[in-house]
Amino acid sequence: MRAHGLISGKMRSPPTPKSVAEFERAARADPDAQPLTKSDLKRMKRTPRAKIIRRALELTQEEFAARYHIPLGTLRDWEQGRAEPDQPTQAYLTLIARDPEHVGRILNMKELFVVRHGSGWAVKHPGAERTTAVSATQAEAIARACEIEPSATIHVQRRHGEFRRLTGDLR
Repeated sequence: MRAHGLISGKMRSPPTPKSVAEFERAARADPDAQPLTKSDLKRMKRTPRAKIIRRALELTQEEFAARYHIPLGTLRDWEQGRAEPDQPTQAYLTLIARDPEHVGRILNMKELFVVRHGSGWAVKHPGAERTTAVSATQAEAIARACEIEPSATIHVQRRHGEFRRLTGDLR
């Protein structure tokens, strides 16, 4: 076992306490550790926050833009310093940085609607004019929606036009 202060069989003297001024003098004497001047700070470029977040997530620009629904050109402009995100977008980037999986899951959530269709029931994607599938019963339509998108939230039409929501744990 090594005794305190003993290195290679030789006794080392304890470090002498230094004042702040002595530390400052020692640091300024080191040619590799000089403080930055105002002109140094002016010519240095700050890495944009979007780029730091994207790199931390180990995503390409294309992957990051697609996952978080940001136009690729806009992301590139932010990263290259040609533009800066506005205040709401900075808040959005903060959410991505804090919980990227949750934000990605929410943004890319799938939804399907089970609606009355003639004398039967139809499965539709949001905003679609045409139906994806038609079934004789509501239960069959819900089962078909689960086959089409297993992780989707399914909105089922009730008697008077309002919808009830079914998620994975309610099926």
